[in-house]
Amino acid sequence: MKSAKKHLLCIDFESWIFSERINKKRLNLKELRKLDNGYTLQVADYILKTLKKYKQKVTFFLVFKLEQLYPGLIDKILSQGHEIGWHGHSHAVIRNTKILKKELEASKKILQKYSIKGFQAPTITFIREGYSLLKKYGFLYSSSIYGDSEKIYKLDGVYEIPVSVSNTFHSPSESEIDFPSNMRLSKVFKVGIPYGSSFFWKILGKNYYGNKLKSPKKTKVQNLFIHDWQLVTPNSKEYKKDIGFLTNPLFFPFFLVYRKNVSDIFEYLLSNFSFQTMDKYLRQKGKY
Repeated sequence: MKSAKKHLLCIDFESWIFSERINKKRLNLKELRKLDNGYTLQVADYILKTLKKYKQKVTFFLVFKLEQLYPGLIDKILSQGHEIGWHGHSHAVIRNTKILKKELEASKKILQKYSIKGFQAPTITFIREGYSLLKKYGFLYSSSIYGDSEKIYKLDGVYEIPVSVSNTFHSPSESEIDFPSNMRLSKVFKVGIPYGSSFFWKILGKNYYGNKLKSPKKTKVQNLFIHDWQLVTPNSKEYKKDIGFLTNPLFFPFFLVYRKNVSDIFEYLLSNFSFQTMDKYLRQKGKY
C-alpha cells in the first residue's frame, strides 16, 4: 500500500544531447535529431508507461527545444494528466539574466501556447535577479534552490519550492538564500546532503530514500527530481564523452556513479509512495 502523504517527484526531461559539451557545437535541429536517434521518444514512452502502471501524476520539467525536435511531445505528456514545466530552451546554465532572457525568448511561443507556470533551472543553478524576469513571462513558481521543501518562498512574485536537503534545520529567510543556487562543496556543509537531486540516487540507494519518504515527521513533503537519461541509458558513444578523468579528475568517480541507471529506485518509489504535480501541491497550500 502506498503512503498517504503525497510527495514531489519531478522529471528533468532533457535527453542527453543538451550537455554543455554538445551545446557548444551549436548543432541545428536536423543534426540534433540525428544525434538523438529517437532516444527522446523511447525514454518518454518508458516514463509514461511506468507512471501509468503505478497511477502517478508528476511534473515534467522539459527542455523546450525537444518540442521543436519532436512536435507533439508536450501534448503527449499532457494527455496523460501530467504537468509540463520549463527546464530552459536548450538547457543552458543560467549564470546571468542575459542567458535567461535568451532562453525565455527562444521558448516564448511554446510557453504562451501552454500557459506554463513552473520552472526548474538546469543543474539547479539560478540567480536572484531571475525571478522578476520569470514573473514577466508568466511563471508562478520555480524549484531552483536547495532547502526545506515545506518552506515555500515568494521572490518577486514567484513561489520557490526548494529541492530537499538532509539538514532539516537549514531554513534561511528570503534575504539569507545563497545565490547563485548551484550546489558547491562549501554549501553541503551548511545544508547537508542535497538528496533531492538525482546526483545522489545511486550513491544513497533505495533504502535511504524509502526511509526519508516514510519519515516519522508526517508533515514533511519531500521534493526529488530525476533525469530521463538515468532511467533509460543512452546507447551512444557521444554520451560517454561528456565525462573524462582529465577534464574533471576530482569529480570523475562521482559522475561515473551519477550516470548509472536508477530505474529500479524510480519504480520502487513509485510503487511504495504517492506523488503529485508541483501545481497541485501549490494549490493545496493555497498559494493560487
